[in-house]
Amino acid sequence: MKRIKNIDIDLGLEMALTSSAYRAASQKTLKTHGQDDITREQFGILLVLSLSDGLYQTQIANILGKDRPNITRMIDVLETKGFIRREKDANNRRILKVFLTESGWKKVEVAKPLKDRMNEAQYKGMTDDEIYTLVSLLRKVRKNIEDEYKLNL
Repeated sequence: MKRIKNIDIDLGLEMALTSSAYRAASQKTLKTHGQDDITREQFGILLVLSLSDGLYQTQIANILGKDRPNITRMIDVLETKGFIRREKDANNRRILKVFLTESGWKKVEVAKPLKDRMNEAQYKGMTDDEIYTLVSLLRKVRKNIEDEYKLNL
């Protein structure tokens, strides 16, 4: 904890509380708009695939900062729901690539505007310079933690 201007500041706690609020608001937004057949984390996979379809599960895990078993479970669920499909890699048949199905693309079309609205809400009252500073500082904090603890996230 650091004391600044007579206030105790615990950056880890602030980040955790912010992350918790974001997760809760994301799930509430999906549910409120009739998208409760998918979790926020599952939607994250669909969103990543919408930007770069045909990724390996390991790539998705790295992009989202999740471990492979979690990603595998979520992909299993998404495949059961018909939002994604897995195909064997043409160069290495032991490895599977993940693709959006037509239903997956439709889900992204419906849910992505909800995510965009959430982004607008989180930056409410901030100037572009403040947003840039916030993101820059968060990246610096993340890098400091990764360097200090020798993490490869």
